Amino acid sequence: YIEPSEGYSLQLNGKALGTGLTIEPDELRYRHDPEAAAAAPEAYERLINNVLEGDQTNFTHWSELSASWHFIDAIQAAWSQEPNMPTYPAATMGPQAAFDLLSRDGREWFWQPHRVQMAD
Repeated sequence: YIEPSEGYSLQLNGKALGTGLTIEPDELRYRHDPEAAAAAPEAYERLINNVLEGDQTNFTHWSELSASWHFIDAIQAAWSQEPNMPTYPAATMGPQAAFDLLSRDGREWFWQPHRVQMAD
């Protein structure tokens, strides 16, 4: 739940009391005490206080942000390259590269129908 009555709930399914095997829903609910909620800081009050006190716990340092982007940039660079993936038409056994991959080790596909169109 969100303001003004903050809290949370969890819905579970459990066996009903008795000897039967009936399942029934049960909800666990928790709501903050209104008096405790009134004494708690507002949404950004704690963050502003952290800034004034010099507490950087809830803030990202530039070095962390830079390292994160370095990681993401490497992923984006890999995605932007054109992959050398063989393509093949639908309803075929796949590209010749799939057969070549197995034949390098002296293996072959187990299922080989006699009238299968091979893709180039």
